[in-house]
Order: sequence, then C-alpha cells, then structure tokens
Amino acid sequence: MDWLVSHVEDPDPTPEELAAGGTGGSTATPMDVSGEEEDFTADQATAQSLKCDDCGKLLRNPAAAEFHAVKSGHQNFSESTDAIAPLTEEEKKARLADIQARLVAKREQKRLAEIEENKSREKVRRTTGKEMTEIKEKQKEKEMQKAFLEKKREKEDDKRAKDKIRAQIEADKKDRARQAEERKLISKGLSTTQAGGPSASEPAAAQPAAPARSYNETRLQIRLPDGTAVTETFQADDSLEKVYAFLKSKSADNPPPVPYKLLQTFPRKLLDGPSERAKSLKELGLVPSAALVAQ
Repeated sequence: MDWLVSHVEDPDPTPEELAAGGTGGSTATPMDVSGEEEDFTADQATAQSLKCDDCGKLLRNPAAAEFHAVKSGHQNFSESTDAIAPLTEEEKKARLADIQARLVAKREQKRLAEIEENKSREKVRRTTGKEMTEIKEKQKEKEMQKAFLEKKREKEDDKRAKDKIRAQIEADKKDRARQAEERKLISKGLSTTQAGGPSASEPAAAQPAAPARSYNETRLQIRLPDGTAVTETFQADDSLEKVYAFLKSKSADNPPPVPYKLLQTFPRKLLDGPSERAKSLKELGLVPSAALVAQ
C-alpha cells in the first residue's frame, strides 16, 4: 500500500515497460514493499533512501528505483540520508480513495474518448458512403447522357443517309424522265432545244436557241424469248431490217421455230412489216438508245 501511494503520480506502465522491468535482475517487485520500516544497522545508518538525481524524487529501495527508471527513463540515482516517513492509516485511506477516484476518472475519460472515436469513425463512414453514392450517381448520369447522345447521333446519321437516298432517287427519276422526254422528242423528229425553247412572244435575244443535238449511232438492247439480252450498236441511218438480220445471225446455230418479231417497249409498238423494216432507226425513234423485245 505504501508503494502504491508513493507512486500515485507515476504514469501507468506499458506491457513492454513491465516486461523490461521484470528482467532487471532484481527479484523484488514494487508490491513487495511493505509499510513497515526496515531496521538499519550502524553501517547503513547514513543511507536512508535512494534519490533520482534527474527529478529529485526519493525512492525507498533499489526495486523502487529500478521501477522508476523503467517508467521515467531516468538513469542517475544516488543514496540519500533522507528517510521516507511512513504514512498514517488516515493518509493511506485518503491516498487510496484518491487513487481509486483517479482510476475511475481515467476509465471514464477512456470510455468517453472511445465514444468520441466511434462517433468520428461513424461520421467518416457515413461521409465516405455518401461521397461514394454521389460518385456512382454522377457516373450513372454520365453514362446515360453518353448513351442518349450516341442514340441521337445514330438517328441523325440515319436521317442523313435516308435523305441522301431520297435525293438520289429523285435525281434518278428526273434523269429517267428527261431521257424519256428526249427519246419522245427525237422520235417526233424534234430536238430538246426546239421543244423547250422560248415562246414566239419572247425576244429572240433573251434566250438564244442551242443547236440541235445530232446522233450518228444508237445502242439497242434486245431481250430474247429465253430471257437473255443482247446489246449492239447500230448507225442511226441503219434500217430496221439490219436489226432483224443481226438477230438472225445470232440465232443461226439454234434458229427459232417462228421468225422473231421486234416489239418496242415504250411506247409499246410492234415493229414489223415491210414499211417498218424499211425505215431507219432514227425515223423509228430508236436513237440514241432503245430497248426492244424479240418475240
């Protein structure tokens, strides 16, 4: 009890300090010190205690000095003639009560510190969880925005492609209509310039007429009864009889049971008979190109 009271101001030893203190070579421990005074011989009368030269604290015996060195790290000690007076029963009880109160205060302080530490950890955990949730939400929002923009871009690309196809179809329609109109005018012996030229009421200088286009050749595509097609170039002045002669030469190896008759697809017209065969391809409107069917 005397040792506990005398060391009440010392900090609590760590397990490492206690282990180090236990191997110092001394068999005595702080609890071995009793409250009874030791009997000193005449040779020991001059040394009543040990004194720590670093802090000035009086220590009862070498064991107490060794324990103090372990706890405080002080290394300088000397003998002292000052005797450490024993405590009375009242002082011992008061010191014990004080020690117990300090222990209770330390435990309470430790408990409150643990509570605050747990609160801090929980706060950090919640803050981290909130931040992670916000990050995930932002990432999800970015992915949705990216998918929306990608979908929008695909729709725009599809629209541009469809518009391009529609424009190409319209251009093809106009080109085919123009070609059909040219063939129709040529079949009537007119040029496209004459058909689309300025009216008689307009001044001649306003829209000068372009020279009529002249074709010396024509390209004929003839579809045979078996589904095959042959293409040949003729002179514009060649007669239709020459085309019949060409068909006859193409089928010399396998002549048809009935001689071919040529049919104009557009406008639909049968090109047969002596008068038709004697006409030139230009007169028949088969210049600069035409499609015929052999039947």
